[in-house]
Amino acid sequence: MRIKVTSIYVDDQEKALRFYTDVLGFVKKDDVTQGPYRWLTVVSPEEPDGAELQLAPNDNPAAKA
Repeated sequence: MRIKVTSIYVDDQEKALRFYTDVLGFVKKDDVTQGPYRWLTVVSPEEPDGAELQLAPNDNPAAKA
């Protein structure tokens, strides 16, 4: 069994994308917008088919607890 996607709650998806790509060296894999929703993931450049980190908006009440 492998984990393919895990979510990281972020306050600002653009800011988080810049941090994960420019500072940590990840690369953007998926960036899909549908209305107000955006599915944004990054991956390690060494494993582009490995685990994805979803940069999810922090609008979930559980994430703010």
